[in-house]
Amino acid sequence: MAFRVGLIGNRAHQMTYGPIYQERDDCRVVAAAEHLAEKAKPLEEHFGVACSADYDAVLENPEVDLVSIATDFYLKRNLIKKAVACGKHVLVDKPLARTVREAKEIVEAAEGGRVKIALSYAHRFQPGLARLGRALRNGEYGRVVSFTHHFVRQFPDSDLMAYVSYPTPARVNGGGELMNLGSHAVDYLYSVFGLPKRVYCHMETAFWEDYYRDFGTEDMATLLCEYEGFTATIVTGRNKVSEETPGVNTVDVTCEGHWVRVDAQEYTVNGEPVEVAPAPLAPAESCVQDLIHCILNDAEPESGVRNGLAVLEMTTAGYQSAAAGEFVDLPLQDENHPMVDPEEQVVDILLD
Repeated sequence: MAFRVGLIGNRAHQMTYGPIYQERDDCRVVAAAEHLAEKAKPLEEHFGVACSADYDAVLENPEVDLVSIATDFYLKRNLIKKAVACGKHVLVDKPLARTVREAKEIVEAAEGGRVKIALSYAHRFQPGLARLGRALRNGEYGRVVSFTHHFVRQFPDSDLMAYVSYPTPARVNGGGELMNLGSHAVDYLYSVFGLPKRVYCHMETAFWEDYYRDFGTEDMATLLCEYEGFTATIVTGRNKVSEETPGVNTVDVTCEGHWVRVDAQEYTVNGEPVEVAPAPLAPAESCVQDLIHCILNDAEPESGVRNGLAVLEMTTAGYQSAAAGEFVDLPLQDENHPMVDPEEQVVDILLD
């Protein structure tokens, strides 16, 4: 079967996932939509399809089987709900939505339906992190005492916007780097340990004041997640460095008699390297493959809409904690995002 793919939006990682579909033998990009003309043109040039300014033109197109959604976060609620109604399978460039209320509407629309919705949380498919996740879930290293994940991108001291399509106002995307980069680390933590009892978060606009401070969002966040018997820490954001430097994606776990460190280069237990089998596909390619597998085999995605909702609950609790300066319990008692106006927790208008 050849899947006919529609590309919706050209933000963040559409130019990551679109080419993956384009290069697969079982997929063909047949349509695209983007409401901003300057972002639509690259889709037309790269994929050789006309790019509509109307997202419904792709969602309602009978020649489209699945859609790759890479828009600003506030648009995802309506787009995913419409995709479900039109019978289109969906790959969502993380996160699932901008607010918990928007995510809950998506979950309600998706449950019981026949379409598959997968989130592009590629950490789950990195060989070392996947190996560590299995080990921790299976109790291979005994009781967990502490867990720390540093996920930090590093950019030269120059024009940040030359490197990323970020940041944006909080009313558009629900915050800064805890919502963006940090949602990868939060999703990975949730996949291993589930929902924490409570969270505490500290945020800083430390490096990119010309951008993030103008929008009132954070470029660095430290999130503490309290579980039974241990606390997990996530440090995430964008660091400013003197020259281009590889990012940091390192997990340290202390367990009974074991200290485990995993990064892109190696997996060690008590300082000794452990062999990890290479993955057949790169992490981003695995996200696409997971969706295709789930469609063909009626399986559940590695990270589906309920996982996406849990990530939104954890990150929203982080923003609430940073605003109040205190721990916030989970499940949330108050679902409102503190950086988004009460009347805009759910929106039906274009904000950008």
